[in-house]
Amino acid sequence: MIDTHDYQVEVTGTGTKTGRLTAVDDGLPELDVASPPEFGGPSRIWSPEHLFVASVASCLMTTFMAMAERSGVEVVSYLDESVGRLARDEDGLYWIERITLRPRIVIAPESRVDRAERLIEKAEKVCLIGRSIGTETVLEPRVDLAEARQAAG
Repeated sequence: MIDTHDYQVEVTGTGTKTGRLTAVDDGLPELDVASPPEFGGPSRIWSPEHLFVASVASCLMTTFMAMAERSGVEVVSYLDESVGRLARDEDGLYWIERITLRPRIVIAPESRVDRAERLIEKAEKVCLIGRSIGTETVLEPRVDLAEARQAAG
């Protein structure tokens, strides 16, 4: 296990409200970023607001998947349709006041739903991104068993 690690990114401005995000040392693909259309940016480009919500949702997913694997819970599918709510505070400044996480998890018939439900709740509590932000997170998970395969016949 590591005690510390630095994640280095570079943002290069490419226009008035656009840029390119890179993590050269990690060999990650470049990602175009921009102000969202609500703030005068172009459409169809990842915004910091989208990336903020995505970081919380993807951290929950990766944390849960690792915990499920260690616990013997076989995950058939995982889909989280998360929503981040932008609001103004009393000073008139914007922030993401709440992120609602809605993971829909399908597990193998041999796995236990109650165990998977406990794991997703624990994952939400220990996810390092969620623990690092001041935004309220709301977890609304649903865990279902996959249909048992029909015997060929």
